[in-house]
Amino acid sequence: MAGVGAGTGAMSSLLGKLTTLLSDEYTLLKSVRKEIAFLERELRSMHALLETLAEMHKLDPLEKDWKDNLRELSYDIEDCIDRFTHRLGNGDAKRGFVKRTVHRLKTLWKRHDIATEIQELKARVMEESKRRARYEFDNRNPRKPVVEIDPRLATFHDEAKNLVAINGPVNQVIAWLAEESMELKVVPIVGCAGLGKTTLAMEVYRKIGGDYQYRASVSVSRILHLEKLLKDVLSQIHKDEFSKCQTERWGKEQIIRAISQILTGKRYLIVIDDVWREEDWKIIKASFPGNHNGSRIIATTRITNVAKSCCSNSGGQLYQMAHLNSVDSERLLLKRIFGPDNACPPHLKDISAKILKKCGGLPLAIITLASLLANKPPTKDEWERLQDSIGIDSSQNDSLKAMRDILLLSYWDLPQHLKTCLLYLCIYPEDHSIECEELKWKWIAEGFIDKQWGNLDQEAENYLNELANRSMLQLVDTNYDSSIKYCQVHDMVLDLIISLSDEENFATVLNGRVCNSLPSKIRRLSMHSNGQQHKVAIHATARSKLHARSLHVFGEFKQITPLVNFLSLRVLDIREGYSSNSCCFWLEKNQIKNIGSLSQLRYLRLDSSKLTELPEEVGMLRYLETLDLRHCNSHSFTVRPSTMVRLRKLVRLLVHERLMLHSDMFRRMDALEVVSAVSNVDNPMKFAEELGNLTNLRKIYMPCSVALLQAKNGGYAEAFVEILVSSLNELGKYNLKYLHISGSVGENMFRDTCCAFPHLQDLEICTLIERIPKGMASLNNIVRLLIKVRLFDEEDLRLLMGMPSLTHLELTLYHRIGVRKKHTIGSNGFKLLKVLHYEIALSPGTGISFAPGALPALRSLHLSWTARDVMSRHCNGANLGIEHLAGLAQLHVETNCRCATLGEVLAVEASIGKAIALHPNRRTLQAHVRRLGASYIYKDVKERDMESHEDTTGDSDEEYGNSEIDMSDSPPPSTSRLLQEDQVTWREKHLSNSAILRVCKWPDE
Repeated sequence: MAGVGAGTGAMSSLLGKLTTLLSDEYTLLKSVRKEIAFLERELRSMHALLETLAEMHKLDPLEKDWKDNLRELSYDIEDCIDRFTHRLGNGDAKRGFVKRTVHRLKTLWKRHDIATEIQELKARVMEESKRRARYEFDNRNPRKPVVEIDPRLATFHDEAKNLVAINGPVNQVIAWLAEESMELKVVPIVGCAGLGKTTLAMEVYRKIGGDYQYRASVSVSRILHLEKLLKDVLSQIHKDEFSKCQTERWGKEQIIRAISQILTGKRYLIVIDDVWREEDWKIIKASFPGNHNGSRIIATTRITNVAKSCCSNSGGQLYQMAHLNSVDSERLLLKRIFGPDNACPPHLKDISAKILKKCGGLPLAIITLASLLANKPPTKDEWERLQDSIGIDSSQNDSLKAMRDILLLSYWDLPQHLKTCLLYLCIYPEDHSIECEELKWKWIAEGFIDKQWGNLDQEAENYLNELANRSMLQLVDTNYDSSIKYCQVHDMVLDLIISLSDEENFATVLNGRVCNSLPSKIRRLSMHSNGQQHKVAIHATARSKLHARSLHVFGEFKQITPLVNFLSLRVLDIREGYSSNSCCFWLEKNQIKNIGSLSQLRYLRLDSSKLTELPEEVGMLRYLETLDLRHCNSHSFTVRPSTMVRLRKLVRLLVHERLMLHSDMFRRMDALEVVSAVSNVDNPMKFAEELGNLTNLRKIYMPCSVALLQAKNGGYAEAFVEILVSSLNELGKYNLKYLHISGSVGENMFRDTCCAFPHLQDLEICTLIERIPKGMASLNNIVRLLIKVRLFDEEDLRLLMGMPSLTHLELTLYHRIGVRKKHTIGSNGFKLLKVLHYEIALSPGTGISFAPGALPALRSLHLSWTARDVMSRHCNGANLGIEHLAGLAQLHVETNCRCATLGEVLAVEASIGKAIALHPNRRTLQAHVRRLGASYIYKDVKERDMESHEDTTGDSDEEYGNSEIDMSDSPPPSTSRLLQEDQVTWREKHLSNSAILRVCKWPDE
């Protein structure tokens, strides 16, 4: 059980603290111990009931009021205990300090505020205990659940004529089901609530159901009632074999025997809709006979692991539902409102676009809102009124309530700790890309993560994956190891969790919408500004001062309550914009003065280009675990060593590369696990020495170019590198897993260092080195490697192929001269490699190609080269053997066209077209193609020779003028038909320098 929960408040955390105070670790006065023991005893007796009520989503008013009161009481008592123990000091109450402790306890306990507050809290506990006995909450019989219409039934029977963009998915699923295998096959369909999983499954069922001797479609309840489900199946397949009166009296075993008797030796099709758990699936599947008659099962689920379990014995074919694109979203909305003509009046175009943005490509949301609009006059005022009401109060509208109920099915299926973590996402603005590392650190700081497993970071990662697995999050970007890098919350889900958060007084969000009233005690406050001043902001921060556990400020608020005496604050995050890379221009030192009074603070992020100094009071934050200053990028920004050296519990330090750090500050920061972007230090030699003492470090991002420059200027560069190598070797003996180093450090450093890292998983060497160090052959746990070398030969290739754990490789070759030879990758290496980035910079003399059977696990290939060099030196073409990469799903090609002729560029692109044409996955392979420097293409060789004095080695995107490539026009006629623009990925929005990605697919024949 995590320490803090949305439904249970701080009860678990509080009980742990009370138990600690009563242990021999603290020496308490007899009167103090008596009061603490009473609170601990009474609260522990109520804890189990509170947990039970928190899991129930329908309580009568008395139960809900008691639960809410006890939850709020737990917060207040923990706040009081925290203030009490903080005043005791960091160790004065421990054994060996008895005299000092007794004196201090007498002083503290006699102080009016502490004594009075404890007595008030004790009285509240007694009152809630009496109410519990008076209303006999413990003895109430469980209420018989009210049987309601399943909100999914309308979707279950939706007709295809009302849908859009369904033909492709239907044909794909039918194609998988129609494969020749006569074994029983299961095809799962997975996606979040409202994406149309059920509709897709039922359309397939309608189209091909007649081809099977027996068929049935059933929906699974959140809590599996197997007997009811099987009776439903039997009622659809038994026909005249058994009477209804007979089957109603049967138990589970009899029903299974009857189903087996009917279906054995027959060809059947079953749709199992909305499977919630892997164990449920195993029980359901075991109820159907496995035969060799070509039988098929379609299963839908919101949970990825369940889907994988469904198809584990069926070749792994899994259909992942996608959100509708903007065109299909508009078609669906207009079709439902205006009929098949899809004509939208001009005066409604802008407002319809805003409504569709709110729906985020979710068919359920679009259909629900369209159903509302279809019954209203087609006026701009009516549509704007509905658009403004979305997310404010869905309880007043039956259609919106039905959509909310469908989403609630997923929410109530979450365990309590995941409900808490999901609700926390309401603090972020709409459409905000959430950095998942930051999110996990905040969860830890808030006390949401269960400490019993030890590794809080890993447990937080598990929580995040489970939410994504249950389709409660939208993935925006992933890391090389498939972990989630950025995520978003669908607008409809965001509205839901804001509403649920309000019900639990979990978080208060000021986002410019209607705010009727503020709670009397704000536990978490998030303020979003669009440049306008919220009059309620000052009032909200003032009201939250004594009780808020987190304060999040997104945008500019020129006036907020001074950050002093926020005695319960765990998380403080102040940033100007909604982007993770934005900086705060209004935040200055006077607005965060007295920050040292935030005695419970564990997470601090400040984004400001005006802040010139980290307040020295930050050193008083003795519980601080995360300090994020990555966006404090002022040239004059400084951090005093006296500030940092006191942060003994700091686990994560993230700073801007420009920040000048003092080497002395690392002397006592032995809890550090993550250090990012440390580049500029006052004493490079001392810093290099101190680094080796931080034995808990597991992740280092250290662009050391500035430090090396300082060392060079001082004439001790070699000595600096030697000490730095020694320190890194020392860290390698412990738990260092991520090492990212950039700057001109030198090949010898990496040769010596690499051999000393038996636990290293991620190595990024941005420094250009002569060749791959031989010592890297011992790095058996390396998963991701980024390396840039001047020379590359067969021996280097064999070294890389021999890395047993490598799944992600980014290899860049920089050289002008060398043996002009291709090195072929065969089937005897790179067994696990999934992603390969291969870049040839300058004029390539060597290269690689792929033989049949090479890279069996490769899913994504990124190529970057110069068109002129590819054609003139790379064996006269770009024929790498891409068609031999059987598992390839994505191909990214970036061609530098500078100083190339049009014929050379077209020949390179034709080579790619030919490889795709020959590829076994050509119908699904996505080819992302990008040209650099298209405006510098020469008409022919003669024109190039006339201007040979021009520099041919520049590589600036801004200088080149990047351009899009219409692959359908570029290749020769024989291959141009093979590549057609189909769609643009989400990445187009994030490309720098206005570069454009085109996604090409092999069209259906």
